[in-house]
Amino acid sequence: MAKVLVIDDEQAICWALKKILEREGHEVSVAGTAESGLEIAEETSPEVVLLDVRLPGMDGLEALEALKERGFRGEVIVITAHGTMETAVEAIRLGAFDYLVKPIDTEKVKPAVGRAARAGALSRQVLDLKARLDGREASMMVGASTAMQEVFKRIGMASLSDASVLILGETGTGKDLAARAIHASSSRAGGPFVPVHCAAIPETLLESELFGFEKGAFTGASESRPGRLLRAEGGTVFLDEVKEIPLPVQAKLLRVLEERQVEGLGSPGPKPLNARIIAATNTDLSAEVEAGRFREDLYFRLNVFPIHLPPLRERREDIPLLVSHFARSLDGEGPAVSKEALERLRAHAWPGNVRELRNAVEHARVVARGRTILPDHLPSGLGEPGERGTEAGAVVREAVARLLAEGEAPLHDGVTALFEKPLLEEVMRITGGNQVKASELLGIHRTTLRRKLERYGL
Repeated sequence: MAKVLVIDDEQAICWALKKILEREGHEVSVAGTAESGLEIAEETSPEVVLLDVRLPGMDGLEALEALKERGFRGEVIVITAHGTMETAVEAIRLGAFDYLVKPIDTEKVKPAVGRAARAGALSRQVLDLKARLDGREASMMVGASTAMQEVFKRIGMASLSDASVLILGETGTGKDLAARAIHASSSRAGGPFVPVHCAAIPETLLESELFGFEKGAFTGASESRPGRLLRAEGGTVFLDEVKEIPLPVQAKLLRVLEERQVEGLGSPGPKPLNARIIAATNTDLSAEVEAGRFREDLYFRLNVFPIHLPPLRERREDIPLLVSHFARSLDGEGPAVSKEALERLRAHAWPGNVRELRNAVEHARVVARGRTILPDHLPSGLGEPGERGTEAGAVVREAVARLLAEGEAPLHDGVTALFEKPLLEEVMRITGGNQVKASELLGIHRTTLRRKLERYGL
């Protein structure tokens, strides 16, 4: 059960909510103003706050911001009057977990508070985990954006079970670190974490690396060797770039997941597997299934609990936080970053995501030699004015603007292959990354769009 704080200027509502929630086993405090509620929150550290939007003095939205500024680690459920939904939406944007509409349906209060308490516990668990991770891991998992907070919650959820996890994300988004975070916060944290970079191991060796072999199983097998699956006994196996596993090995991996047994090359019989499987890929595995390059049954076995890591361009609000962290991560101290350099970093497309950003900041630290980081200290060409203003980009932006204004024929009919990449960049930008809208705008099938995005690393 949770500590709950109710902040509402209507005494009858406070009394009713207190009685309802206490019957559920919660410990409930009440306050009639935002100011007194903030004081009680400081003293009692509630896990859930029920906060009325309309309050005398400081209003609910101001109180919500004040809670966040003071480092409140619980969840907030706002209470709004009927007809003020725009206020509820704004509260959610500011970080509220959920909202209830007056007159309050008491049957909705109990499950809402329960969900908020569970979500808050998961968030705190992951934040505590991040504090325990080493500098490299923590640096890649920095993020205050809504997208990253959702990632942290899903990492927390994944850590509570042994279900297979599929981590999806572009190169440089931190898939390896997310997998390590799941392992470190799970019941298997005391066991080994065994990474397998499937793209880096030749196809001819991948089977023996995964499943192991017995002495004499093939020429050169002078001694028995357990595979990485068995070496992860009691821990976690991380299959990075799982799409690179050849189809014959995929079939064998599927049997391992179904039977929880591993049989190495030349082995007289299978051995039990006691390891969790986490897989990752930077491509759309469902498209690989459609193309016949990845087994559908294995895909479903791996994709029990997916976690999507957003590219850096979709969480640009995290860039200042990441830059600050990277600037001081090497020795705990670091140079200041000028406003102009930060703007340059914000303007860059970041195809290499967080990994590219870290490299750029470390490059700037070396060049700046302890002084304030200026635009000239950044890698050449990074985020410079006109980076998106090339001739091709200008043509594409003009064409897109004309299409939106005049409803002309699909763009791809009149744009040569020379402009395909900047065309895709611009269309994905104006559609906010929505592939359905982008494919309609371009007049191509969604599968074709995905392949083009993959081809250009977008």
